[in-house]
Amino acid sequence: MGITRNTLLPGKGFGRQAPSKNMVSLFHPFLLMRRRMLKRSSSIPLRTASGIVALCCWLFCSALIGFVIGSMRDRARLIRDNENEQILSALFASFRDYADIGDAIESNPVLQERIAGFALYGTDRTPVYQWGKVPLVFDERILDNQQQSRFGRYTIPDKKGHRIRFIVYADRMFMPPPPRRDRETPHRYMMQDFFSHSQSGRRYLYIDILHPAYWRVQAISTVLFPLCCLAILGLVFYIRHLYLRNREYRNWIEAQKNLVVLGTAASTLAHEIKNPLLSIRLQTGILRKIFPNTGQEEIAIIDEEVERLSALIYRVNDYLREAQGHRLPLNSYDILSETSQRLCSRNILHAEALREGMIHMDPHRARSVFENILRNALESGGPQEAISASIIRNNGVLVIRISDRGRGIQEEDLKRVFDPFFTSKSTGTGIGLSISKRFVEAVQGSITVENQEAGGTLVTITLPEYTTSHR
Repeated sequence: MGITRNTLLPGKGFGRQAPSKNMVSLFHPFLLMRRRMLKRSSSIPLRTASGIVALCCWLFCSALIGFVIGSMRDRARLIRDNENEQILSALFASFRDYADIGDAIESNPVLQERIAGFALYGTDRTPVYQWGKVPLVFDERILDNQQQSRFGRYTIPDKKGHRIRFIVYADRMFMPPPPRRDRETPHRYMMQDFFSHSQSGRRYLYIDILHPAYWRVQAISTVLFPLCCLAILGLVFYIRHLYLRNREYRNWIEAQKNLVVLGTAASTLAHEIKNPLLSIRLQTGILRKIFPNTGQEEIAIIDEEVERLSALIYRVNDYLREAQGHRLPLNSYDILSETSQRLCSRNILHAEALREGMIHMDPHRARSVFENILRNALESGGPQEAISASIIRNNGVLVIRISDRGRGIQEEDLKRVFDPFFTSKSTGTGIGLSISKRFVEAVQGSITVENQEAGGTLVTITLPEYTTSHR
């Protein structure tokens, strides 16, 4: 009488497609963790999203600062224009008591301090009267592209001289009544005559006014705006940096909690499964002796599944081990050559591979890293002869590349290959690459997985080179 799968386990087989319910319940917390990771990876990366938010905050604050500084400039401009009108009114008020504009300016301390030059230009654009420093010929081109007020006034800033050119159409001005003429000095009344004949052509009144407060505001606002924008930019991105660090710290705490849960599950697996597995092995040995000619295929399936569960327990314990271990100087070429001879029955390293590249790593963990990668390459579906490796030196680090010509990895799965318990294989545990990443990063290295254009997968491991200076 032969032993079949159904007699050993009614309704179930020992095939690889039927995992135990107890195993599923034991790994339920990790399945939930995996779902959270998948959900997180499907959204916008945190650094990108936080960078966009920080940039938007900076633009908003910069716009607000620009609005405030623009308001300061507008206020200074309105004060400037108001002071121009007050100076013009004070000048005409003083003109009632003096027949000469220069005397009127010099008699008033405020006007003498603020007015640098005064001139009246006729139709020939030469001064009819002038006081102080004024142009010898009035250039009407300076009025081009200048906005004229309804009273014929032009306000032209002179940035180089820190002055304001206040120009008025004389034929549109209201002039105060001149004082009584003195017959003995008729030449002193040429300005009254200038304003009294406004219909004769275009005439200009030119006043060069000093505005130190206005130009001070302009200089401060010009410097203040970029400084404030830079300060806000630094502050916003510093807050972003603190947020990312706090987020990473929280994720690290959560990962440690998950490791505690994983350690508890590993202890449960070791305690609850090891002894039953040992009993199953003993019973299958007995069955082989009792039924040497029948049921050998079914017993082999039992042994295979027992070995798979034992390997799973070992790999989970391996993941939970202290990542650095006992670090020693190792020859990367020798370790990878030895591992490939054992798993692939040949040395997969290229002939030009670096043979003297030393690394500082625990020997068992280094072998575990290379074993996990080579096992994935052997299970990729490509020809074993296509598996190859290379070692090169690049700026003080060793770059180890292992490639195959298998099926490759789906693009959406590339970001998840290092997640614990993620696998696309029906018989995989999904923890091999997680172990490799943890061991490599423990010695300040890095590991990446990518698809090759010609097909297959390329795994790149970067490790610091060990030299005599590290001793």
